[in-house]
Amino acid sequence: MACGISNSVFQRLKISPQNFFDWNIGKRNSNDQPQPKYHDIHLPFSPSLVSKTFLKGRELKCCYKASIDGFSATSFHNCCDFKGPCVIIGYTNKSFKFGAFNPEGYRSTDDYYDTFDAFLFYWTDDEETEPPIILPKVGGSGAALFDYARGGPQFGADGLLIGPPLAPVMGGFAGPDTNSGIGDLRQAKSRLGLSYAKRPDGKESLFGDEYKATVEEVQVFCSPQIASLY
Repeated sequence: MACGISNSVFQRLKISPQNFFDWNIGKRNSNDQPQPKYHDIHLPFSPSLVSKTFLKGRELKCCYKASIDGFSATSFHNCCDFKGPCVIIGYTNKSFKFGAFNPEGYRSTDDYYDTFDAFLFYWTDDEETEPPIILPKVGGSGAALFDYARGGPQFGADGLLIGPPLAPVMGGFAGPDTNSGIGDLRQAKSRLGLSYAKRPDGKESLFGDEYKATVEEVQVFCSPQIASLY
């Protein structure tokens, strides 16, 4: 009888083998990843603006709103890194509305990227119902975008800088204290002609007659679908 019981136990063990190894060890549980936060605001530009980009036909949501998330470059990157291509919209204290398209997105690499696909744009006289004026990349594709961890959006060496680093960036190191020199996105400057085309009216700044501007709001729009792939 004992032998019969033992044989049946062995048979059950053969039929129902147990796996003592956890094959999911080392795998990142998707449930552990923080869910991106998006602001529920109206899209402040026509979808036609991105009709020739990777964002064509995709749902766009606001991943960064400076007046809520903070104007520091750190806050900007916390919200915008690893979100894919994005549209940046800015408003100055003089009610001037402007923006830019970044086809590469942000990753805080302290590096620059070459592309012909980035562009700047602005609206005139608050005519938001009209398409914005587009300023394309000029002078070749080189250094179209800069992705400084301690700076905000930067297009070309001088085309458009919103919250540039307050200390020089050299090879991913910007001085003895890497926590210092964080850019403030309330400050912006622009000089056109070298990296991005001048305005049709001949003015050499995105902001018109002034090379610097005080920014009251910055919003960044991305595709949640693309962001979920990171």
